[in-house]
Amino acid sequence: MLDSAVVAPHHAAKIVFNDHSVAEFKFIWLRDSCKCQLCVHEATGQRLLDSNSLDLNIRPKELYINDRGQLEIIWPDASQQEKHRSIFDASWLYRYGQCFMENTYEQQDVERNRPPKELWDREKIKKQFPKLSYTEFQSGDAGLRKWLEYIHIFGIAVIQGVPTQNQEEVREIVNRFAYVKQTAYGLTFDVLAEPKAAHLANTGRYLEHHTDLNYREKAPGLQLLHCLKSEVLGEGDEEAAGGKSFFVDGFHVAQWLEDHEPAAFHILTSTPLRFQIKMDGKRYSQLWPVIALDSHGDLAEIHYNNRTSGPLQAPNNVVIPFYHALKKFVDKLRDPASELVFAMSPGDVVAFDNRRVLHGRTAFNPRRIARHLKGCYVDIDEAYSKYDSLL
Repeated sequence: MLDSAVVAPHHAAKIVFNDHSVAEFKFIWLRDSCKCQLCVHEATGQRLLDSNSLDLNIRPKELYINDRGQLEIIWPDASQQEKHRSIFDASWLYRYGQCFMENTYEQQDVERNRPPKELWDREKIKKQFPKLSYTEFQSGDAGLRKWLEYIHIFGIAVIQGVPTQNQEEVREIVNRFAYVKQTAYGLTFDVLAEPKAAHLANTGRYLEHHTDLNYREKAPGLQLLHCLKSEVLGEGDEEAAGGKSFFVDGFHVAQWLEDHEPAAFHILTSTPLRFQIKMDGKRYSQLWPVIALDSHGDLAEIHYNNRTSGPLQAPNNVVIPFYHALKKFVDKLRDPASELVFAMSPGDVVAFDNRRVLHGRTAFNPRRIARHLKGCYVDIDEAYSKYDSLL
């Protein structure tokens, strides 16, 4: 609720809210934010108002709190036969007024109401393993919302019991909330050992912690892997057969680095590393810092794949400190206390934020274990757009 609204100096309205917080809203900002049907298309929600046409020194003719507790402003728009009226709800002003109250840029989308992300290590994620059954996932919006919320909070979520008869079932999972993103690997791709593999993922080799496709203009935000087959061949110890999947919260590791090794953290956030690959006669190449921050200095993305990283191109005085910093980061990634490790069973679908959670696989002997995963990528903002619509 609004306690008071008055004209303040410097072309602004001073608004006092019922919690006694105060914000000053510049008149030009208020006029530009008008939501009336002359300024915003009613059906599409897109703006009709041309910001460039506004008088930068505009002042209201009237400004008051109406009977519904809203801020109401009458503007001197000479082009309109009737008075131009803007009406703002108190809750809307409060959300958007935070940057004016705190005198800072607002990083978060104030129209969203998502819970905060939770960083995790092995102990924490095992206590609240983010999984649900295929039946619950398919039962309605509640199951879908729960699963997408897991992805938002933890960067990873599992569905158990997904049918395996259709090898493209992972696309049906995606179709519930988004669409599959096509890459150079196609709409979907297979992860299984092949005699003449064109990619290390299609061997039985150990795959160290990594994020995918860092060599692209923008690495895919969400990856899904559907386990179609995981079978130990012949007699022997299933535990020793290998082929287990592991995941690490890169944000947790980056936060640990900032807290315990701030110099290393600074180097990995400020030094670009080239990721590159040649495939099918094409070459892909892109520069990323291992730890990418947003404009507020908060964790935004992780980019790391030892198999596709190129030579460091940096001043000589950066080279040795960079390798020291990278070693600290990778050592923490490989610390068993950081890792969530499990053997995927047929019917498991794991989805993870490819720009937050690093993944990998323990080595296995293809003659001892038959393992087949079907994977795909998704633009993560499509997943979150669906999630927001379910809140």
